[in-house]
Amino acid sequence: MQYFTLIGGFTGFVLTFLVSLVAGKNLEDTVFNATIGCVITALLFRLFRLAIEYCAKQVVAEKARLRDLEQATPAEPAPPPESTPETPVQPAA
Repeated sequence: MQYFTLIGGFTGFVLTFLVSLVAGKNLEDTVFNATIGCVITALLFRLFRLAIEYCAKQVVAEKARLRDLEQATPAEPAPPPESTPETPVQPAA
């Protein structure tokens, strides 16, 4: 569960650190910005994980509801096979 938060924090730290270095910031500002980027990205990844879990729970609940509904309704008997009258074979002329 915490894997998403950890990966999000690491990704945010690295991306913010690289962007700050490319922008020409000094090392203290770069590390400070990377730390803030780490926290914000970790929280965003955590919210993303919560949204995924919520959707997965909804899908499982819907499938269970449909399965229960299917089991509750009696199965309709199969219709009898249609009989076709046999036609005599015409001899070839």
